[in-house]
Amino acid sequence: MQGRISERTRQHYLDAMGIQTWFPRQILPNALPPRAFDLLEEEPGEAFKPEHSTVSSDPSSAPLRESAIGVSSAKDLLGISSRAETKQDAEPAPPVKQNLIAESRPTEISKFRLVTLAANEHCLVVAEMPHTGLNQFSRFHQRLLSDLLRAIQLPAGSETLPFSEFVWPLGNAGLMEHLSQDDSAAADAVCAYLSNQFGLARRKVVLLFGQAAARFVIDPSRNFSDLRGLQTGLHSNQYFIVTHGLNELMKLPALKSEVWQDISPIIKELTPS
Repeated sequence: MQGRISERTRQHYLDAMGIQTWFPRQILPNALPPRAFDLLEEEPGEAFKPEHSTVSSDPSSAPLRESAIGVSSAKDLLGISSRAETKQDAEPAPPVKQNLIAESRPTEISKFRLVTLAANEHCLVVAEMPHTGLNQFSRFHQRLLSDLLRAIQLPAGSETLPFSEFVWPLGNAGLMEHLSQDDSAAADAVCAYLSNQFGLARRKVVLLFGQAAARFVIDPSRNFSDLRGLQTGLHSNQYFIVTHGLNELMKLPALKSEVWQDISPIIKELTPS
């Protein structure tokens, strides 16, 4: 019948696995105990040398015993090696590179405070102030601003002008926490604020003091150094003048020459030809 094995082959399999199949009916006097399982015992760090083959290549050599051939075949089928292989020092496996999913970091929200005032009918001033603190726009700032406006022939209507503040971000009250507060949204909010509160479109000259005032009124993606000086406004016959902040100018009087280079070209544009 197909699938059956002979008794001799079965004995070879059992012998290869170290299973004793023959047991005496009774223990004879002075008989040795049954054979224990001959499992291969290995000590850590001990290397065994492979045995040299003793099979002669001479064709006249005596044939191998059938039992030895059967045991070897059974061990090969069972995956049991008949000789101890030499241990090799296992090389450390290379570290597995795990593809970590990059967590999306929240976009850093810009924080700024803008002071806005209408110097006169044609000129609007937007000045960056520190984001925190009280009474940021002091009388010293107003006096410095009046001197600059007088220098470019756009004098203020009075020495003390009313002003308002725009602070970004707007906060997380109500629906604001669900709205985008990135730089693009900040620029849209600033332009909407200036248009609704101060009539940005009808102002011929808009003075922008500081980086935040320049970037979030003109273009948040551009650098402040590229925006400095005289710029074409958002509307026809409109000019933007970009220069350093009033706070910086008060702390570093050496910037006066750079500020003058930025704001002086407007004089030529406003002078009738």
